[in-house]
Amino acid sequence: MRYILKMAFRNIGRNKRRTFLSAFAIGIAVMMVLIMRGYIGGIIDSMFDSIIKIETGHIKIVHPKYHEKSDMMPLEYVVDGFDGEGYKELLPVIQSVNGVNTVVPRIKLGVLLSFNGKSSPALGIGIDPEKEIKVLGFDKIMTDGKYLNPDENDRSIIIGKELASKLDIKVNDKLTIVTRTAYDSLRGMTFGVKGIFQYGITGMDSKIFYIPIGSASRLLEMGNGVSELVIMVDNPENTKKAVEEIKLKLQGNYVVIPWDDQSGYLGAMKSALPIYNIIFAALLILASSVIINTTIMVIYERIREIGTIGALGMRGNQITLLFTLEAAIVSAIGSFMGVLVGGGIDFYFSKVGINLRALSGGSMDIPTTDIIYPRFSLSLVLWSFIFGVAVATAVAYIPARRSARIEPVEALKSV
Repeated sequence: MRYILKMAFRNIGRNKRRTFLSAFAIGIAVMMVLIMRGYIGGIIDSMFDSIIKIETGHIKIVHPKYHEKSDMMPLEYVVDGFDGEGYKELLPVIQSVNGVNTVVPRIKLGVLLSFNGKSSPALGIGIDPEKEIKVLGFDKIMTDGKYLNPDENDRSIIIGKELASKLDIKVNDKLTIVTRTAYDSLRGMTFGVKGIFQYGITGMDSKIFYIPIGSASRLLEMGNGVSELVIMVDNPENTKKAVEEIKLKLQGNYVVIPWDDQSGYLGAMKSALPIYNIIFAALLILASSVIINTTIMVIYERIREIGTIGALGMRGNQITLLFTLEAAIVSAIGSFMGVLVGGGIDFYFSKVGINLRALSGGSMDIPTTDIIYPRFSLSLVLWSFIFGVAVATAVAYIPARRSARIEPVEALKSV
């Protein structure tokens, strides 16, 4: 084996230009795979983080009938404890579940928000200001004014930057929200604009506003109930286990939904990952066609040599191994160059980010932040290197097998 390996290293140095071109093709493919995996991973991470915090949580608890009509956000079906004593009755019960980090109540209301003759559909969310800041991190996204006061009955509002811009709303303006209550009557309440925030997600910043949960409850006449309880766990991988424990504690009164059963975006991205891997493999196989052609060319150029080493006693499988090792060495050189350059690019953008809004011309319909930070890790670099070597070597094995079928006598006769 050591002798065959030594021969393989010597042979790839015979035609340095051909070796370089083959390695270069593999390197470009591996570099692209690494960059694409990092970029797609960054988008998935951003989507997961945004959707989990803003919409789904790791786990959501809702009334069974609310779950059936969640798109309509029915106000009559609420989470209000075991016997209507209020949602706060459930908080310590849920918090006692192993792995649960935070439990936040939310009230959702759809309205047509109007100001100074302008109007826009909007999604209002009543929140507990003290609890929610731990989840949504408003201290990092406020662009003007301040966050809500701790008082959950305060009549203040914070609004998304694009929604505020669309309606020409500024800090300290007064907004009157008129909406349908849980008793199907109209009710209005005036709020003072406390601040303006920006998630960096077009679809969110253009439609969401937040008000204290106590004021939302009075506006909607919901009593001690809320639309949903959103739960954050310490480790997303333990979500299923936490769901089962919560279901036991709630005794079937409410629907307990893990994050991966809620969001269509996350489910679609999760389903798409195997497809991306197929695309990456196809890209490498396409690049490996250079090695296939090179291997075939080398076999025909060295047919007399194959005959000679065959006549000297080298078996067919050893000849196949020789050419496969040559392809593997070239693939390893190319993959190393690819991960060196691709890893460097990936690492750089994982620190400075990529402005998706600038790339898309200012319009994005996916729930991800404007700035994407590609995923970078040594395991991803190592995976890309091994993937490149394995795929290129595997496809080169096919023409390499042809060398084993060449009869020494016939090979020695060839010119």
